[in-house]
Amino acid sequence: MKTIAIAILLLLPAFGYSQVLVSYNKSDDVDFSKYKTYQIYSLDVKDIPKFKTKKTGLDLLIGEIHKQMVARGYEKVKENAELIINLGVVISEEAQTRETDIRDATPYMGQRNYHWESQEVLVGYYTEGTVTLDLVDTSENEMIWQAVSKGALSKKREKNIKVGKKVVQKLFKKYPVKATKK
Repeated sequence: MKTIAIAILLLLPAFGYSQVLVSYNKSDDVDFSKYKTYQIYSLDVKDIPKFKTKKTGLDLLIGEIHKQMVARGYEKVKENAELIINLGVVISEEAQTRETDIRDATPYMGQRNYHWESQEVLVGYYTEGTVTLDLVDTSENEMIWQAVSKGALSKKREKNIKVGKKVVQKLFKKYPVKATKK
């Protein structure tokens, strides 16, 4: 469980996205209107000193998830929830590359006895974040809905907080139960 907590907390300093790609997966034979209660799978990270500073970001993300669930008529409970939300967050350092083109080659005069090959050229590095929400039916212990968001993270915390709220809204955009209150 600590591995999951560490993966989640790695994203929290910067979970805003410059571009957001979202994918959804839903069980077809499930009536989502039958569920009334939910809870978020708890992660206790207070015992990991280097992640204490990330708690604010985690709280913000969880708070936005709660707003989305309440807007859909669900009640948050501490025990015996019908739905459990499993939140997963991963950050990775990525290399940005581009492919060389014959047009990039230096003009050459003379004998044409050479070989040219396309190559990947390193342009820079960026941080990419992925947020995954899995909704699990507790009576069946089965995942019934999933939303995944992926995008490049900003280096500015303020931007990440602002965009992080929008990410959660996009994650719930195609949730089977529409929001009734804001």
